[in-house]
Amino acid sequence: MDISKRLGELLMVGFMGEEMNASLAAHIRDLQPAGLIFFSRNISVPEQLAQLTHDIQTLARQELGRPLLLAVDQEGGSVARMGPPFTQIPDAVSLGRSGCESVHHYSRLTAREMFQVGLNLNLAPVLDVNTSGAAGVMERRSFGDDPSLVTQCGIAAISATQNENIMATAKHFPGLGRAHNDPHHDLPVVSAGGEELERTDLPPFRAAIQADVACVMTSHTLYPALDPENPGTFSPTILRNLLRAQLGFDGVLITDDLEMGAVVERYSQADAPIAALQAGADLLLVCNDLEKMHLTAEVVLDGLNRGMLDPQDLALSLTRVAKLRKTYLDPPHLADVATVATHFST
Repeated sequence: MDISKRLGELLMVGFMGEEMNASLAAHIRDLQPAGLIFFSRNISVPEQLAQLTHDIQTLARQELGRPLLLAVDQEGGSVARMGPPFTQIPDAVSLGRSGCESVHHYSRLTAREMFQVGLNLNLAPVLDVNTSGAAGVMERRSFGDDPSLVTQCGIAAISATQNENIMATAKHFPGLGRAHNDPHHDLPVVSAGGEELERTDLPPFRAAIQADVACVMTSHTLYPALDPENPGTFSPTILRNLLRAQLGFDGVLITDDLEMGAVVERYSQADAPIAALQAGADLLLVCNDLEKMHLTAEVVLDGLNRGMLDPQDLALSLTRVAKLRKTYLDPPHLADVATVATHFST
């Protein structure tokens, strides 16, 4: 494995526009990423999305020799990138009150629609336990304040999603439910003790790992009881020791967006990717700034060449990503625009 030629496979990046064009083709060829993340800016109607994913995967297979992970945040409520006529999901707190059958039902519908239009990775479910109540940033995005309920709903979402051949993502490890600050803007600090985190915040993630969830997403949050210096995304103690060694997770570990305020206020553009990979992340998520995406790729290569990154660690991350592709994308599914048009017109 020539790692230096495969470092793009450590990236999950955003892009602009709703159709394949020369700019998007160059974006994929230049970065050679593991995958792309889709936002509302990339989606208008199901037929358009199906054509776009079809064109992306066709190009990726021709140019890179492999399909891409095509991800979307389709949690429900305010975090849903696919609008009508796609199934509109109630927010997580409403689903939690309705019960796990509702969670399973909506997760299955969402996964089936994602599969039809060629998406393959949902950055959901949220497994944060909302212990902060109405004051917390996860008030509507969490299934509730009861660890048992969040666990049951989370497993329902994961099983329904992955049974439809869509990868699920448990987030935001090790738990954002106690946070009062939004990591999009500021660094949250969760001051709960280790025993309290073990009792309340970790059970949903432990269960998700036992249910073979495909991916886990990190949290840009400081947990002084676990690591007084490094936020979760950048903490070897939290990612390597707790998540990997103690909880036994061997799937793909994705960072939350490295452009968020919680990251930018503590790390430079050159330091953040290196620190996340050193901590144990497999995929670096960069959602919006095209220049930062390319800088991230350059920083990772420079970090490898300067001995800041362990090539064996990077090889293991590449192996995990390849295993995920093998499990879910072999053979890759290409969306059929006519089938999608028929489905959404009835």
